[in-house]
Amino acid sequence: MCYSALVLQNVKKLGYQYKARVQTDLFEDLFRGRLSGSGAKIPRAMEQSFLDSPTSAPEMRIAQAIREFRRKELTQLQEEIGKQTTRLGAAEKNLLTKVTKKAREDQRISLSKIKNADAKIQRLENEELSESDSRIFPGLYAPLLLDSDGERVIRPFRYHLRPSGQPASFDRKFDGTYNARRDSLAEKFWWKSVYGKNHGVMVIRAFYENVALHDFEHRALAPGESASNLILRFDPQGLDEMLVPCIFDRNHADNLTLDSFALITDEPNPEVAAAGHQRTPIVLREEYLDLWLQTKGKPLSGYEKVFDDKQPTYFAHEQVA
Repeated sequence: MCYSALVLQNVKKLGYQYKARVQTDLFEDLFRGRLSGSGAKIPRAMEQSFLDSPTSAPEMRIAQAIREFRRKELTQLQEEIGKQTTRLGAAEKNLLTKVTKKAREDQRISLSKIKNADAKIQRLENEELSESDSRIFPGLYAPLLLDSDGERVIRPFRYHLRPSGQPASFDRKFDGTYNARRDSLAEKFWWKSVYGKNHGVMVIRAFYENVALHDFEHRALAPGESASNLILRFDPQGLDEMLVPCIFDRNHADNLTLDSFALITDEPNPEVAAAGHQRTPIVLREEYLDLWLQTKGKPLSGYEKVFDDKQPTYFAHEQVA
């Protein structure tokens, strides 16, 4: 399954490119909710699309919410460094007189936390985006293309579907509901309740997979060998972007409205299987975009064409970890 993807996060560009209206009010709700403590995890590239030359009043409010959140985060990180510096000083003072396990642990932990906080501060203060700022993992947000009464729109969604009516604990109990297998869309309740009703599309440039080393090397585990993983990046050859079909739902739990989604995967392309992985995101032909998004009055069989006649794609891979 795709555990991470490199996503087109520039909301304005996405709207222009696919002739879609950005539902700015929903993005404003997302950013203001995070500022109020919702815990929403939003990629920096999505933030930057609103920080760059905001024009409308909602865009300006979003930019302000982002700046306020960053100032708040910076203050918290500086306070953490101060706290851990005090802890480190006490540990090193104790180590001068007597070496104890606790003092060594305090020294190790405080040094690690100071290093991590410093790295986060540098990232906050660096205005230049890196490619990793556009990546999503389960739990992070991405913009999706949807249909609303015949109009293409763009809304923010969390990558990890939580069905309507389920408590927040569903996320922990069913922690794999960020990818939906094509062959189970009409079977599992969390998929079939939205398949044929709530369809979206995410625009991605690459995807990443965890692959077992022995599968990558086409061999069985040696006696006594423990399994180890590689992280592979898969890039489409000859395509700058891929349209990946998704399903989504809206959930109300713990006084929070959550819009979340899962992308749809299929049997692997031969080259993906040869690299040791068993699933591939479906890549939609652009001419089927509205066929997939506009769900009113269509039988489920109407979407088989989207899955069967996929965009021909060859994926080159590289090991990134």
